[in-house]
Amino acid sequence: MISRIYILSLIFLMSFYACKRENRLEETQPNTEVKTSIVESMMNSSFERDSTLTAQKVDLLFVYSENQIDTLIGFCNCEKNVKTNTLKIQIRTEFPSLSELEKGNRSSTIFQMGVDRQFRFLTFYLRDSTVEKTKLFKASTESQFENEKVDSASFQNYNLKINRFNYEIAQNVWGTYEIVLLNHFGYTSSDYRLVGSFHCNNWKIVEFEELLQWTIKGEKFIE
Repeated sequence: MISRIYILSLIFLMSFYACKRENRLEETQPNTEVKTSIVESMMNSSFERDSTLTAQKVDLLFVYSENQIDTLIGFCNCEKNVKTNTLKIQIRTEFPSLSELEKGNRSSTIFQMGVDRQFRFLTFYLRDSTVEKTKLFKASTESQFENEKVDSASFQNYNLKINRFNYEIAQNVWGTYEIVLLNHFGYTSSDYRLVGSFHCNNWKIVEFEELLQWTIKGEKFIE
Protein backbone atom coordinates (compact mmCIF):
# COMPACT_ATOMS: atom_id res chain seq x y z
CA MET A 1 0.00 0.00 0.00
CA ILE A 2 2.84 2.37 0.91
CA SER A 3 4.66 1.66 -2.36
CA ARG A 4 1.44 2.27 -4.32
CA ILE A 5 0.95 5.64 -2.60
CA TYR A 6 4.58 6.51 -3.30
CA ILE A 7 4.27 5.65 -7.00
CA LEU A 8 1.03 7.63 -7.36
CA SER A 9 2.62 10.61 -5.62
CA LEU A 10 5.66 10.35 -7.86
CA ILE A 11 3.54 10.23 -11.01
CA PHE A 12 1.66 13.32 -9.84
CA LEU A 13 4.90 15.17 -9.16
CA MET A 14 6.30 14.08 -12.52
CA SER A 15 3.32 15.57 -14.29
CA PHE A 16 4.05 18.85 -12.58
CA TYR A 17 7.84 18.91 -12.57
CA ALA A 18 9.27 16.54 -15.17
CA CYS A 19 10.65 18.21 -18.25
CA LYS A 20 9.25 21.55 -17.03
CA ARG A 21 10.70 24.63 -18.71
CA GLU A 22 11.16 27.87 -16.88
CA ASN A 23 12.13 30.94 -18.85
CA ARG A 24 13.11 33.00 -15.85
CA LEU A 25 16.89 33.19 -15.92
CA GLU A 26 16.86 36.98 -15.82
CA GLU A 27 15.04 36.91 -12.48
CA THR A 28 16.83 34.08 -10.72
CA GLN A 29 20.16 33.36 -12.36
CA PRO A 30 23.30 35.11 -13.59
CA ASN A 31 23.70 35.12 -17.36
CA THR A 32 24.80 31.67 -18.58
CA GLU A 33 25.01 32.61 -22.23
CA VAL A 34 28.77 32.28 -22.43
CA LYS A 35 29.95 28.81 -21.51
CA THR A 36 33.49 29.88 -20.56
CA SER A 37 32.22 32.31 -17.93
CA ILE A 38 30.26 29.52 -16.23
CA VAL A 39 33.27 27.21 -16.08
CA GLU A 40 35.54 29.94 -14.77
CA SER A 41 33.09 30.68 -11.95
CA MET A 42 33.37 27.09 -10.66
CA MET A 43 36.99 26.14 -11.21
CA ASN A 44 37.47 25.51 -7.48
CA SER A 45 35.51 22.36 -6.67
CA SER A 46 34.43 21.71 -3.10
CA PHE A 47 33.09 18.89 -0.93
CA GLU A 48 31.80 19.76 2.52
CA ARG A 49 29.64 18.48 5.34
CA ASP A 50 26.55 20.48 6.24
CA SER A 51 24.54 18.94 9.09
CA THR A 52 21.74 21.49 8.60
CA LEU A 53 20.72 19.98 5.26
CA THR A 54 17.29 18.36 5.18
CA ALA A 55 16.23 15.46 2.99
CA GLN A 56 13.85 16.39 0.17
CA LYS A 57 10.65 14.42 -0.42
CA VAL A 58 11.40 14.30 -4.16
CA ASP A 59 14.86 14.92 -5.62
CA LEU A 60 14.88 17.25 -8.61
CA LEU A 61 17.62 18.00 -11.11
CA PHE A 62 17.61 21.53 -12.58
CA VAL A 63 19.25 21.75 -16.00
CA TYR A 64 20.46 25.24 -16.94
CA SER A 65 21.02 26.32 -20.54
CA GLU A 66 21.34 29.67 -22.31
CA ASN A 67 17.84 31.01 -21.73
CA GLN A 68 15.85 28.42 -19.81
CA ILE A 69 15.79 26.08 -16.83
CA ASP A 70 14.47 22.53 -17.23
CA THR A 71 13.40 20.34 -14.33
CA LEU A 72 13.91 16.56 -14.25
CA ILE A 73 13.23 13.90 -11.62
CA GLY A 74 16.31 12.31 -10.03
CA PHE A 75 16.58 8.79 -8.57
CA CYS A 76 19.50 8.17 -6.20
CA ASN A 77 21.18 4.84 -5.46
CA CYS A 78 24.15 4.64 -3.11
CA GLU A 79 26.55 1.73 -2.78
CA LYS A 80 28.43 1.67 0.53
CA ASN A 81 31.39 -0.20 1.99
CA VAL A 82 31.31 0.03 5.79
CA LYS A 83 34.85 -1.31 6.31
CA THR A 84 36.45 1.38 4.16
CA ASN A 85 33.80 4.06 4.82
CA THR A 86 33.34 4.59 1.10
CA LEU A 87 30.16 5.54 -0.71
CA LYS A 88 29.24 5.68 -4.38
CA ILE A 89 26.43 8.18 -4.94
CA GLN A 90 24.63 7.92 -8.26
CA ILE A 91 21.80 10.21 -9.40
CA ARG A 92 19.91 8.82 -12.40
CA THR A 93 17.57 10.74 -14.65
CA GLU A 94 16.05 10.09 -18.05
CA PHE A 95 14.44 11.92 -20.95
CA PRO A 96 13.58 11.33 -24.64
CA SER A 97 16.26 10.15 -27.08
CA LEU A 98 18.10 12.62 -29.30
CA SER A 99 15.86 12.03 -32.31
CA GLU A 100 12.78 12.63 -30.17
CA LEU A 101 14.25 15.81 -28.67
CA GLU A 102 15.00 17.07 -32.16
CA LYS A 103 11.31 16.60 -32.98
CA GLY A 104 10.42 18.76 -30.00
CA ASN A 105 9.25 15.83 -27.85
CA ARG A 106 10.12 16.60 -24.23
CA SER A 107 7.52 14.44 -22.54
CA SER A 108 8.59 12.46 -19.49
CA THR A 109 9.70 8.91 -20.31
CA ILE A 110 9.50 7.67 -16.71
CA PHE A 111 7.21 4.62 -16.37
CA GLN A 112 6.55 4.68 -20.13
CA MET A 113 6.88 1.44 -22.10
CA GLY A 114 8.52 0.87 -25.48
CA VAL A 115 9.69 4.45 -26.05
CA ASP A 116 13.09 5.73 -27.18
CA ARG A 117 14.87 7.30 -24.22
CA GLN A 118 18.26 8.14 -22.83
CA PHE A 119 19.70 8.02 -19.33
CA ARG A 120 22.22 10.04 -17.36
CA PHE A 121 24.02 8.72 -14.28
CA LEU A 122 25.80 11.42 -12.23
CA THR A 123 28.20 9.53 -10.00
CA PHE A 124 30.38 10.61 -7.05
CA TYR A 125 32.87 8.16 -5.52
CA LEU A 126 33.50 9.17 -1.88
CA ARG A 127 35.95 8.05 0.78
CA ASP A 128 35.55 9.73 4.18
CA SER A 129 35.67 13.48 3.44
CA THR A 130 37.22 13.12 -0.02
CA VAL A 131 35.79 12.82 -3.52
CA GLU A 132 38.05 10.21 -5.14
CA LYS A 133 36.55 10.54 -8.63
CA THR A 134 33.46 11.57 -10.54
CA LYS A 135 31.70 10.14 -13.59
CA LEU A 136 28.85 11.01 -15.91
CA PHE A 137 27.59 7.85 -17.62
CA LYS A 138 25.28 8.11 -20.62
CA ALA A 139 23.09 5.46 -22.23
CA SER A 140 20.46 5.60 -24.96
CA THR A 141 18.21 3.25 -26.89
CA GLU A 142 19.66 4.97 -29.99
CA SER A 143 23.27 5.03 -31.22
CA GLN A 144 23.66 8.75 -30.62
CA PHE A 145 27.09 9.07 -28.96
CA GLU A 146 29.36 9.01 -32.05
CA ASN A 147 27.38 5.98 -33.27
CA GLU A 148 27.53 4.32 -29.86
CA LYS A 149 24.74 3.72 -27.37
CA VAL A 150 26.86 4.43 -24.27
CA ASP A 151 29.35 7.09 -23.26
CA SER A 152 31.32 8.15 -20.20
CA ALA A 153 33.09 11.28 -19.02
CA SER A 154 34.48 12.80 -15.82
CA PHE A 155 33.59 16.22 -14.48
CA GLN A 156 35.95 18.36 -12.41
CA ASN A 157 33.88 21.44 -11.56
CA TYR A 158 31.41 20.73 -8.78
CA ASN A 159 30.20 21.84 -5.37
CA LEU A 160 28.97 18.90 -3.31
CA LYS A 161 27.38 19.19 0.13
CA ILE A 162 26.49 16.20 2.29
CA ASN A 163 24.92 15.89 5.73
CA ARG A 164 27.48 13.43 7.14
CA PHE A 165 30.82 11.76 6.44
CA ASN A 166 29.83 8.47 8.11
CA TYR A 167 28.36 6.23 5.43
CA GLU A 168 27.45 3.22 7.59
CA ILE A 169 23.70 3.72 7.00
CA ALA A 170 23.21 4.87 3.43
CA GLN A 171 19.59 5.94 3.89
CA ASN A 172 20.80 8.52 6.41
CA VAL A 173 22.90 10.28 3.76
CA TRP A 174 21.58 13.15 1.63
CA GLY A 175 22.79 16.40 0.18
CA THR A 176 22.96 18.84 -2.72
CA TYR A 177 25.22 19.37 -5.72
CA GLU A 178 26.07 21.88 -8.40
CA ILE A 179 28.02 20.77 -11.46
CA VAL A 180 29.48 22.55 -14.48
CA LEU A 181 30.27 20.27 -17.41
CA LEU A 182 32.79 20.85 -20.18
CA ASN A 183 30.44 19.12 -22.64
CA HIS A 184 26.71 19.68 -22.61
CA PHE A 185 24.42 17.40 -20.61
CA GLY A 186 22.25 16.51 -23.60
CA TYR A 187 18.76 17.69 -22.76
CA THR A 188 19.42 20.84 -24.80
CA SER A 189 22.39 21.88 -26.91
CA SER A 190 23.74 24.32 -24.32
CA ASP A 191 23.06 22.77 -20.91
CA TYR A 192 26.37 22.83 -19.05
CA ARG A 193 25.18 23.58 -15.51
CA LEU A 194 23.27 21.17 -13.22
CA VAL A 195 21.86 21.81 -9.74
CA GLY A 196 20.02 19.27 -7.64
CA SER A 197 19.51 17.27 -4.45
CA PHE A 198 19.88 13.60 -3.57
CA HIS A 199 18.77 11.20 -0.82
CA CYS A 200 20.56 7.86 -0.76
CA ASN A 201 18.82 4.56 -1.28
CA ASN A 202 20.98 1.61 -0.20
CA TRP A 203 21.38 -0.17 -3.53
CA LYS A 204 24.00 -1.09 -6.12
CA ILE A 205 24.95 1.63 -8.60
CA VAL A 206 25.33 1.16 -12.36
CA GLU A 207 28.92 1.00 -13.60
CA PHE A 208 30.04 1.66 -17.18
CA GLU A 209 30.26 -2.05 -18.01
CA GLU A 210 26.55 -2.43 -17.24
CA LEU A 211 25.28 0.49 -19.33
CA LEU A 212 24.34 -1.64 -22.34
CA GLN A 213 21.57 -3.18 -20.22
CA TRP A 214 19.95 0.26 -20.22
CA THR A 215 19.95 0.60 -24.02
CA ILE A 216 17.31 -2.03 -24.72
CA LYS A 217 14.01 -0.66 -25.97
CA GLY A 218 11.58 -3.14 -24.46
CA GLU A 219 7.90 -3.39 -23.69
CA LYS A 220 8.53 -2.73 -20.01
CA PHE A 221 10.05 0.33 -18.42
CA ILE A 222 13.51 -0.15 -16.96
CA GLU A 223 13.61 -0.10 -13.16
